[in-house]
This record gives sequence, structure tokens and C-alpha cells, in this order.
Amino acid sequence: MTDLAPDMREVPAAPAPSPPPPLHASPMTPMRALLEVLLCSSYPTQLVVAGALAVAGVPGLKADGSLNAPFVIAVSLGDAALVVALITWFIRRNGESMARIFVAGRPLWREVGLGIGLVPLVLLGISLLVAAIRAVVPVLHNVPTNPMGALMRDPILAVTFAVVVVLAGGVREELQRGFQLHRLTGHVCGPWLALVLTSVAFGAGHTLQGYDVAVATGALGAFWGLLYLGRRSVVAAAVSHGLFNLAQVAIAWAVGDALPPP
Repeated sequence: MTDLAPDMREVPAAPAPSPPPPLHASPMTPMRALLEVLLCSSYPTQLVVAGALAVAGVPGLKADGSLNAPFVIAVSLGDAALVVALITWFIRRNGESMARIFVAGRPLWREVGLGIGLVPLVLLGISLLVAAIRAVVPVLHNVPTNPMGALMRDPILAVTFAVVVVLAGGVREELQRGFQLHRLTGHVCGPWLALVLTSVAFGAGHTLQGYDVAVATGALGAFWGLLYLGRRSVVAAAVSHGLFNLAQVAIAWAVGDALPPP
């Protein structure tokens, strides 16, 4: 029997292309993981953005001592951009996959649906928690009027903040939380300690609104962090967080709109 024609012979399959090497060849050590977590904690990046705004002549407070809305918006969006850029850089330089860390292959719309379904639970839970804190430990209610609420008197500002709280809150903060938990649990400590550390840091960043709000915010961070640890996807937490923030803006606008002008 004659041989098959050259173009009919079985040709071995080409090997699959190997993944690109990490941009940074050094191993991920606990110290390096902690440094990345700290740099992506928003504290350094907010200082950088606030410092740049101060140099540009944009004050954080107005003459009457209230918050300056352009400053707050610029810090929130600038911090979000820097944190997401840092997270992306750290993940890429370590040769990791953004999709694996933040989505974990879970169906997108199922995660979105879960996030939407959690919103009433989060709103009810945080309302009860704040009420309980103020009843049991009233000294923690050290800010009678939330300074952010005064910014909601203007409908245009309310709409602007609605966009900001989704991008800088729901999206950035959950990417940030997912990255920090990923780094800490993979190289520094166990999941429960990682959850405590990130939640305390998250709550401490909201002390301007009162100690009671900071405690409640830390509890929210623990809830969304636990959601990430259980699912290894930030989608449900980001949707829940974003919609919760939108509800808070709507409530603040409704209350602020009923107040007399300053």
C-alpha cells in the first residue's frame, strides 16, 4: 500500500502557547503583599490627590467650615482611578489574571441578581445596626449632622454624587476589597484575620461621618468581604454596594431638600 499524500498525513497539533512571564520575577513575599495592600488602601492615594488639589488651590472646606463639593468629588474619583491603576499593575506584574481574581468564572447575571437581591437586606440590617449603636453607645454618635448630607441640597450635586458613589464606592471599593483579601489570604494571614483587618480599615476611613457610622461601615465591609471570600467574585458585592450607596444618596437628598437653605 502506498503512503498517504503528504497533505493527507496526520500532522501533530501545535503546542498551546505558554502564558507570558510575569512582569516582575521576584516571588510574592508577605512583606511585598502587605506593601501592595497598604498602597491600595486609599490612604496614600487620597493624600496624593488631596495634596495635588491643595497645590492647585482647591480647598477641602468652604469659608463656613462645610465640605467643598468639588474637592470631595475630585478626591473620590482621583483616588478611585489611582487605586484601580495600582491594582491592575500589581496583578499584571505578578502574572495573575484579573478575571480569575475578581470574577472566578461565575455567571455574570447570576451574580448581578444576587447583588440586587441583597440590597433590601443590607438597607434593613444597617438601619437596625445604627439604631442599636446609638441606643446602646450614644457617645459614638459624635456627628449630629452627617457633613455629606449637606451637599445633597443641590439636585445637580446629588446626581453627581450618585455617579461618584457607584464608581468610587460600588466599583472601586469592591475591587479594592477583593484585591486586598486575595493578597492577604494568599500570602499573609488566614481569611478571618484578613476580613477583620480590611473591615476595620474600611470603617476607619468613614470617621468623618461619625464613629457610629464608621462602626456600621466596618460591618458593611465585613459583609461584602465575606461575600467575596465565599464566592471569589466581586460582582455581587459591587452591585449590592453601588445600589446601597445610591439609596443613601436618595435619602440624603430627600432629607436635605426638606431643610431650609443655609
